[in-house]
Amino acid sequence: MRSLPYRARRAARTVLMLVTTVSLSFSIARAAGIKTADPDAASSRPISDFLLAQGSTNFFIPPLPDFIAWTDNAPLTMFASVDYAGVVAAYLLSHGGPNVGTEMAGTVSERPLPDGRADVNVTLHTKNAVTWIIPLPASDLATDPLLYGARGTELLANPSLVPTLSRCEMRVNFTNTAMGAPLPDLIAFILGTNDPAQELRAVMVNATGGGTMHAAAGVPEGTPGRFTLINNGVFHASFKGGTADGFPAEQIVLRPAGSSIVSESYQFENPTAAAASPAVKRSSWARVKALFR
Repeated sequence: MRSLPYRARRAARTVLMLVTTVSLSFSIARAAGIKTADPDAASSRPISDFLLAQGSTNFFIPPLPDFIAWTDNAPLTMFASVDYAGVVAAYLLSHGGPNVGTEMAGTVSERPLPDGRADVNVTLHTKNAVTWIIPLPASDLATDPLLYGARGTELLANPSLVPTLSRCEMRVNFTNTAMGAPLPDLIAFILGTNDPAQELRAVMVNATGGGTMHAAAGVPEGTPGRFTLINNGVFHASFKGGTADGFPAEQIVLRPAGSSIVSESYQFENPTAAAASPAVKRSSWARVKALFR
């Protein structure tokens, strides 16, 4: 049986990824059990209301603004940072770094809830998002060897570096304190600094791109690579079956460009490092929070 050409296989994976996202999008409202006061009372807000709220802290890789990064699962081997809100790009541009050409577009809609809060849905489309990946377990998010890409701090220190960029699609559902109220920085849900009335109910992110792989990924330094990320979290589902850990999909694919073999994990220089990661009995979202903290 003749195998499909590489481009056809890639297109099929893209279609599957989009179908998965659309299917999960329709299930968010059902899984979250949100009841709106008036289904016809939805209103729109500019996407800038969401974007300007992001990157309000810089704890993890100072001086870069903070944003949520993502893991794979079974096994837990990679931690991927994708600048979905353009906070790294903005910092670089305002501090003499390179203009990486990050562009964002999207929508924000909100509906009133019976308790006076608002149900908010954000859809975000990002082009040229700065991307980098480190191995897990991690000891220092700012200095651990890279598997792929370049951190914003490195791009700032060495403008001759070529940034690794991704295209990113993101959907977020959360409750807010009231209709029209300031929107939260998503990192607040990691830090636990969100208002108690703000509740993260679902987050879905798909990203793909090409860039530079590093020796820590088990390939010659500078090997051109391809990257795909799928993380879908539904936090008000039944927590049974596919949603048992809150994430029905957690996948990071990293491979040399042109390779027909897709691998979700690499044998790093220390192949036992991933196995050394302590077992965590909480949800995958709890694992992400633990990594940040």
